Amino acid sequence: MRIIQDDLTTSMSCTESVLSSTYAISNLLIFPNWNIPSLPWISDSKSCFLTCTVASGMESFFISNLMADSATIQISTSTGESGQIDINTTHYSNLIEIARNNELGTISPEWFNFSEASGGTTISSPYSGGTISVVTFAPTTLILDDSDVTLEADLILSASSNVITRTKTGSTLGASTIVISLESTVDRKGSPFSGNALYQWDQSSGVSGRFEDSSGNGINLTNHGQVYIGSIATIGGVDYQVTKIIGDGDGTTDVELSGSVSDATVTALVNPIKIGILRAGSVLDIENPRIGMERSFKDYSERVTLQGGGYRQNPRNIVKQFNISGMFTDTNMKNFEGFYRAFRSQPFPAIIAEGFESDRDENTRMAGFFFIRNPPQISYATSEGSYSSVSFNVTEII
Repeated sequence: MRIIQDDLTTSMSCTESVLSSTYAISNLLIFPNWNIPSLPWISDSKSCFLTCTVASGMESFFISNLMADSATIQISTSTGESGQIDINTTHYSNLIEIARNNELGTISPEWFNFSEASGGTTISSPYSGGTISVVTFAPTTLILDDSDVTLEADLILSASSNVITRTKTGSTLGASTIVISLESTVDRKGSPFSGNALYQWDQSSGVSGRFEDSSGNGINLTNHGQVYIGSIATIGGVDYQVTKIIGDGDGTTDVELSGSVSDATVTALVNPIKIGILRAGSVLDIENPRIGMERSFKDYSERVTLQGGGYRQNPRNIVKQFNISGMFTDTNMKNFEGFYRAFRSQPFPAIIAEGFESDRDENTRMAGFFFIRNPPQISYATSEGSYSSVSFNVTEII
């Protein structure tokens, strides 16, 4: 289990501007807004590059409440750079119903671990002896001459004693630059959750009006499910961003755009580019939860049973919850206690468990922006206090 306990991001900038000052890039960087996923940064463009400057010591990167059709991340330091790494933009479900009243959490959060590998020397076979400290390349089978070979602590010989394996994963990063590439390209006007496809813009006056279907009927945007604050509509060959929605959006003045435009056909409608939480920092690295950890959900949907067996419901957001119990060394227990005393009710990014098989998607399923619901319970597991059983529970916020 890993927790980002010290955010090291010192600045952020973007190649494009923002929807409005309400959705400024500072929402990702400055307290208290940076702890409010529902108050995101929203770009005013269909594509952009977000650049983060990070101080020395970064070990992990976390992103949550992302909306984009494609996204990549690239890390660079004074010693080199990574390739472009895909960020998950797959929705929790491919059912169109996920769009309704669920704009804050349709794409899973994602966690990335980064380290800087040490340099090394190339060795060849046969090897004549001496000290091997780091290795960048070695033959699959290493034939040793008569001389003795000494390996540094992070290098071991395999059971067959002819393959060198590096056990150290690398050091924390020096001062870094993170570049996140974001793009929205999928036209969503003709993919409503329910009701008719969005066809045209009907101006009332100035920037006010509504979206209509091909018959001139107002589109109920709650039912349509694909129009958000920040959505970009192409009208008359020009892009306009949705800046305000009143109620269901089907009244003649219920929608406002970023500019005034007369009645015209909407030729495209794409999702906004936005991020709710972004962190890059050093981590508290503690033991994984014990087998039997409970993963559950908290569903904020409205459910009302009616007389005569009727039922009324309104879907809302869903978040993850974990009930965690772990066996911690005394050092890790003290570190976790210090973290809890510092954070208390504050939320934090974490990956709850690591080491799953590659197809278990731990970086998305186990990751989230959590708060601790109740104070941790600590039980000493040994008489000398070398190990402690620690129990606590966390709930995701979106």
